[in-house]
Amino acid sequence: MGTQQLLLFVLVAIIVAVAIALAVVYFKSNQQDTDINEVINELNHIAATAQGWYRKPPTMGGGNRSFTGFTLATISQPDSTDLAKYQVVSANSGLLQLQAIGYLNFTVAVNVYPDSIGSFSVVR
Repeated sequence: MGTQQLLLFVLVAIIVAVAIALAVVYFKSNQQDTDINEVINELNHIAATAQGWYRKPPTMGGGNRSFTGFTLATISQPDSTDLAKYQVVSANSGLLQLQAIGYLNFTVAVNVYPDSIGSFSVVR
């Protein structure tokens, strides 16, 4: 009877160890997905604010129908948060390219046009 109990104990220990390992992997994956969604929301906010800046005349601190000269500082947006570092890749008259490099090894990019926001590209 002692051998069977020992074997059962070892089997339960292995099952518990595998369950803990899977839970850790699932948690890390879920955390990265949550962070990506939060960064997408932040980029969406930056893009919408940039479109507003695009439409404003220079006398009101805007871009006068151009993204040229747009920086995150022009809209008082910090260039980094706890989740990612944000940057303007390029800014010309009709296109603004934004990128966020996440601290959990992902990159999110989006093209912003005067009348629309492109789809978000996520690279893990």
